[in-house]
Amino acid sequence: MSNITKAQEAVLPICVVGAGPAGLAMARALKAAGLDFEVFEKNPGVGGIWDADFPGSPMYDSAHFISSRDAPMSSFRGHPFPRTAAVYPSRRDVLAYLQEFAEAEDLSPQIRLSTAVERARPGDGFWEVTAGGTPRRYSALICASGTLWDPVVPELAGAEQFAGRVRHSVTYRAAEELRGKRVLIVGAGNSAVDIACDAARTAKSVSLSMRRGYWFVPKFVAGEPFDLFIRRPDALPQWASPPDAAALLRLLVGPPEAYGLPTPDHAPFASHPIMNSEVLHHIGHGRITPRGEVARLEADGVVYADGTAEPVDEIILATGYRAETPYLPEGLFDYGAGLRPRLWMRLFHPSRRDVYGLGFLETNSSVFRLVDLGAELIASHIQAGRAGAPARLALDGLAEAGSGPDLSAGAKRLETARHVDYVDSRAYAQALEGMLETHFPDGLTGG
Repeated sequence: MSNITKAQEAVLPICVVGAGPAGLAMARALKAAGLDFEVFEKNPGVGGIWDADFPGSPMYDSAHFISSRDAPMSSFRGHPFPRTAAVYPSRRDVLAYLQEFAEAEDLSPQIRLSTAVERARPGDGFWEVTAGGTPRRYSALICASGTLWDPVVPELAGAEQFAGRVRHSVTYRAAEELRGKRVLIVGAGNSAVDIACDAARTAKSVSLSMRRGYWFVPKFVAGEPFDLFIRRPDALPQWASPPDAAALLRLLVGPPEAYGLPTPDHAPFASHPIMNSEVLHHIGHGRITPRGEVARLEADGVVYADGTAEPVDEIILATGYRAETPYLPEGLFDYGAGLRPRLWMRLFHPSRRDVYGLGFLETNSSVFRLVDLGAELIASHIQAGRAGAPARLALDGLAEAGSGPDLSAGAKRLETARHVDYVDSRAYAQALEGMLETHFPDGLTGG
């Protein structure tokens, strides 16, 4: 347990690591609470991964939000996307939105750009954080350093003899890189299918390797974004409402197996939805060939698990990311079998009261609204602790016990590292809103 005294808390500021979406939401909440804080950002601007010019960003030219501009989870409270943004905002739209949010909330004075946090260690009642080579002391540490900076690169049997190129999708930027090549994309997330669709326009051939079947969700239904259409009470006939989402998707796009894709082994939205209206079109026109799992590489190509062999020039591994926090002491965050820290309500350390995580989420929508609510809960928790409010003790008891609401909406998730602690966006938002209303009904009152 942390032994920070109230006197020290009143003097020492709070440290926030990262000025991406989560860090900016956290900065606004701390400012509204009247708490002293500093944000450290390793890059020369705000926006995190959404600035493709930042080293290590996974953004590519064709990247867009998978949730629509006006969906509830797509924006911060009080800051809707401008109508000039695309219905599914491009990466440039999102970056501009984040920059404008930081400016509108006047967050720049508290953000130290081009200043990486190299080391953070707990002391006797404080955190010593070394950023830009300079150590400083803080009363609390909030890790908002992002989840898409550290690629997961699987070992492929026979890779040492493969004459072509193997790289992770974090290095991919534009379709022109693949012109005239025989390309294999490994993975079935939204980035994988986006890159496959890019390659379909320029590459000599494109294959998409998937270990299991997934549900494909159209971006528009009857001219309306799917995530808004599905929420309309009058949009769906009774037979197509949950739990019959599978029937709806089979009606709208057809069964995946009709396109040569494997049959999903899970219910719709029990995993990340593949929001892409192009990939099935390209598969149907022979521009993308569905493949199974890779068994091994050979000198000139790939052999799949079903024995099929194929010549390949380049392999792009769209195999995900692990949310590393290398500035923390080893073992401070428990990852279990997953790719993100295991935190109570995805925010609170199970035993320490002076370190938090924000944005370490895997969910089925955008996270902007979710990190906004999480930031308010963290700021309220810190504020209540300094005031000695009983709400703080109540929340601490829940965190230590590990008890809380069901964040899965009752769905059985896939047993993969990516889906450990997966949350349903609506269930998670409702849980956060409920905690704020129950424990901190007056909101943030320091601003």
